[in-house]
Amino acid sequence: MKQKLLTLATVLALCISLAGCTISTPDTVGTVGDQEISSGLYLLAQFDAYQQAAQYAGEDQDPSNVKSFLKATITTDEGESVTVSDFVAQTTEEDLRRYVAVENRFAELADELDPDYVSQADSYTQQLMENYGDIYAANGIGEETIRQYEYNLSKQASLINLIYGQDGSDPLTDQQLTDHLENEMLYIRYVTVPLYNTSTFAFADEDQTAQMLQLAKDAAAASTPDTFDQVVAEALPDIYAVLESEVSAEDAAAQLGSSFLSQDELDGYFADEDAETLRGLAFGDSCAVQYGSSSILIAMRMDPLETLTLDTLRTTILSDMATDLVEADMEEAGAALTVSLDQSAMDKLPASKIKMSV
Repeated sequence: MKQKLLTLATVLALCISLAGCTISTPDTVGTVGDQEISSGLYLLAQFDAYQQAAQYAGEDQDPSNVKSFLKATITTDEGESVTVSDFVAQTTEEDLRRYVAVENRFAELADELDPDYVSQADSYTQQLMENYGDIYAANGIGEETIRQYEYNLSKQASLINLIYGQDGSDPLTDQQLTDHLENEMLYIRYVTVPLYNTSTFAFADEDQTAQMLQLAKDAAAASTPDTFDQVVAEALPDIYAVLESEVSAEDAAAQLGSSFLSQDELDGYFADEDAETLRGLAFGDSCAVQYGSSSILIAMRMDPLETLTLDTLRTTILSDMATDLVEADMEEAGAALTVSLDQSAMDKLPASKIKMSV
């Protein structure tokens, strides 16, 4: 009997040992360029890639069912049909390439990250851990990995000025900045009108929305650059009254403001037709369009250089213009890197083990 117990203990110990080998997590998964890729960074890139794939899911596809969704086919923004597993693998590698390209380029141009960027990255890391720490932990992603990734994103943002700023390695000229400002950026005088009663929060129905939008369009059409504020302020009480909300012309006038509307905002908050209407405005032209699902935007496009100077706008223009340039630079630099990832290590960190909830 004693011998049998010893034999059973030995077998159990062996099983535990083998199980431990099966689920062990490698410290690294290989290299991209000259940089070693930690398993945490690989898992984070893979997790983010899966989240991107989930955004392309069709109505009959369920990203929460990971193993099933990985076998599904999605269509990307470029119109390419690809299996989710291939999309995740490709996007994971692309992000790792970008990560290393950013680290390399930043190291060439700067000694350390600006304290403001460090503070922002630390703050955002804390927010992410407070909101999503459990799901990150369930996917084998630790706080330090999140922090280093946020530092990397901050380094990419700082490359805008390090490369294309006035003292950068390849500065943009004033003419290039001016051309971008006047042709690519949308500076508007505007007011937003909520599509709900401001007291009861009851939302406008389809007919009420159409009525409010028509009144807003009438006001925009009747305005000129010299009269925009006055005409719109006088029209707002009638627009609000459709939902039995009350606002005075004086209070309405106080709501008017001026701001840049980014291309991302145009694509993210407006229907395609409305986004094109806004993009098509010439200086001094006005329009009214639905803004998201809960408001109307009445806007007039303005020439920013009539009231502002290039120097005061330089940082804003540089960010708008050079963000895409840096992204393209890093994509090109990343594509040139040699990738030597260990397949056996990656096999221990398969996308099929991604957890979408805890």
